[in-house]
Amino acid sequence: MSAVDFATTFATQDRWGVLVAAYLFLGGLGAALIALSLFSHRYFQAGRAITLWGTLSGEAFLGFGSALLLVDLLHPVRVWEILVPWNVLFLPWSWIAWGTQFIIWAMVFGLLYIWPLLLDEPWFRKLPLAGPWLGRWFDLPLIRLVGDWAGRLRTPIAWVAILTGIGTAVYTGLLLRSFPAAALWANDLVPPLFTVSAFSTALAYQLIVLYAVLHQHGVMTRWYERLDLLLIAVEIVLIFSILLVILPGSRSGQASLSILWHSWGWIIGFLGIGLILPFVMESKGILLGWQRSAPVILTACMVLFGGFLLRHYFLACGVYVFPWGNAGHDGVLGAGIYHVLTTH
Repeated sequence: MSAVDFATTFATQDRWGVLVAAYLFLGGLGAALIALSLFSHRYFQAGRAITLWGTLSGEAFLGFGSALLLVDLLHPVRVWEILVPWNVLFLPWSWIAWGTQFIIWAMVFGLLYIWPLLLDEPWFRKLPLAGPWLGRWFDLPLIRLVGDWAGRLRTPIAWVAILTGIGTAVYTGLLLRSFPAAALWANDLVPPLFTVSAFSTALAYQLIVLYAVLHQHGVMTRWYERLDLLLIAVEIVLIFSILLVILPGSRSGQASLSILWHSWGWIIGFLGIGLILPFVMESKGILLGWQRSAPVILTACMVLFGGFLLRHYFLACGVYVFPWGNAGHDGVLGAGIYHVLTTH
């Protein structure tokens, strides 16, 4: 064993747990739902019901996921410091500062876009207890004025929400990418992987709504199915590129690989149930057609399940190498320098 081996130590991160994994999952899912719903409504004539379902669900997922992150922070009462928009001017290198602004603007402009749809949707006025109150609130002159203004500026509002929604989905991967001491996180395929996974889970969620809630099996469902199959295929390529090409080239990556390949939750839960099986089932459904709604709903649920497991295992299997040096792979050069300085 070389001197570098003696000087190098490994530590599996244990600071980021289930709450952060849930935030990364819900944040990416919610942001992608907002972007997908608005783009589909604006350019593919998606119906009002599926647009409202997708956007309102995206707002809820994104808001709840962000709340989970705040709960997990060491100083949640200081959250206002990252909420102010001018923070990106003073901390342009901070992905958290940028990501927070993406989240805020995606939620604000997503809600503005669907504002006219909300005012004209009779379902809300028929709700027990809350319906009459909502009806009176929707009829207020100021609320109507906001709806008219949002209707006239629908296209620019949509694009702000779409771009910031995409930015939020990308940010969930960039957040991990910014930790250079863990090879599982610090590789250039993590941001595109998390982005593709976010939109794949958003498509899966919309398919569940279309088949199980709205019972709509038209052109939009077929378009969503084909796009989701394409994204799952891209996700498979990215995953195995990380596992077979990137991780074996570093000490930290090899340690993460050892954990992943000894975890049945990763092998069966994510790779099998959450990735490969949905790809096979969606391929069969697209080529041969679906006989019933149940297989589509089951496949979409597996995609959502896999989306969470991906983030859970990426966090749980991040391995730091100590000491870490910027000049070398995962601290190997830094460990060599440390050994020289302490033995001479």
